[in-house]
Amino acid sequence: MTTIAPFELRGRVEAVLVSRDPATSVSFPARKAQFLRGHGVKGDGHAGVRLADVRERELLGFGLPKGIEVANLREFSAVSVEDLAAIAAAMGVPSIVPGSLGENLVLSGIPRLTELPTGTMLFFQKNDASKRTAVLLVWRENGPCTAPGEAIQAQHPGIPGLAAKFPKAAAGLRGVVGSVYCSGFVHEGDEVIVKVPAQRPYEPPTP
Repeated sequence: MTTIAPFELRGRVEAVLVSRDPATSVSFPARKAQFLRGHGVKGDGHAGVRLADVRERELLGFGLPKGIEVANLREFSAVSVEDLAAIAAAMGVPSIVPGSLGENLVLSGIPRLTELPTGTMLFFQKNDASKRTAVLLVWRENGPCTAPGEAIQAQHPGIPGLAAKFPKAAAGLRGVVGSVYCSGFVHEGDEVIVKVPAQRPYEPPTP
């Protein structure tokens, strides 16, 4: 069985944003934000307690009811400049304004950010001598939905049908979500150090 050794990538925080209302899927520039363990981004609409809803297919399929408290595995979301550019190209628009996807961080320099595996840790520093205490833990890829497409449509009213195009255009490019591992601040312009854990595929057992 092939094992991939742990490795490290370095990039940059291009934008820090806070989503005031998760229903709108739009976030707004904040320059810096406080990430709180067990809660999420301070002031963000996705922070805090989360109750099971129709998205919890595994729980509902097992027979558990909607409305029970579940882990908030979207305490933060991150996208990359590179993936935003790829989505824009697929949708036929010149660019996508940061915040259109409701993200908290826009990063650059991390190839295929959306493909980062579960357990990847994100560290931040102003420079080698000034470390941030905030550490984020990637849970999984963020699945596309139609709401960000509506925000992009509003930016380009002269191009019809953008909202419907977004889910397909953003497949595999939507970024990642995860939880806050250590509390602290992240600032625009920070360096991000991405520590990818050792990996090996888990395949179905042979009958």
